[in-house]
Amino acid sequence: MDDYYLVLGVKKNASLDEIRKSFRTLALKYHPDKNKDSGSKEKFMKIVEAYETLSDLNRKKNYDESNTIKKDKIKFDFSWTPSADFDKVYSYSKIKNTYGGGGIWDIGEKASKSMWKATIILLASLASIALLIVLLP
Repeated sequence: MDDYYLVLGVKKNASLDEIRKSFRTLALKYHPDKNKDSGSKEKFMKIVEAYETLSDLNRKKNYDESNTIKKDKIKFDFSWTPSADFDKVYSYSKIKNTYGGGGIWDIGEKASKSMWKATIILLASLASIALLIVLLP
């Protein structure tokens, strides 16, 4: 994706009039009917795309925000180790919180809640089956 400000040759704080003026100048210069160079059509399409984005206030705002996010948020971490991935997936605290900890008497809160939910669902299912058996002669 091209930097639309560079395509139009304007600053990021350019006014709408400056953007229009630059677009008109570049559109006349690179329009395929006037410029027969091989790359003029592609250049003209980029100019039109840049102008359509930067001349619409909502699209310009979204474009500016997405570029800011990309530049601010992208960070690369090349310090990968197999043990680091293993620790993320199989950390003791995740296993304990998911399946419970110290034996039968300390099964953990999550496991306990899920077992109670399963028990309640099972009892409700059995009750509805029993009700059907009683009601159906």
